[in-house]
Amino acid sequence: MFDKKGLKIYLIWPISFFLSFLFRYIGGKYSEPFLIHNWVLFSLVFGPALIVTIMIGLSKLMKSN
Repeated sequence: MFDKKGLKIYLIWPISFFLSFLFRYIGGKYSEPFLIHNWVLFSLVFGPALIVTIMIGLSKLMKSN
């Protein structure tokens, strides 16, 4: 009845709204400042991009051999 791509879109929206309201509730309940060290922020920002870059590079290296 539904194609798989459309089903994924309908599944992502409720999960996104649920997580948004959950984080809003937790933020309202525990409103003290949340301290993040610089190295944690740096790894959260650049870590996933570095992992994806390494995976793309390795996959291209494997295909060329």
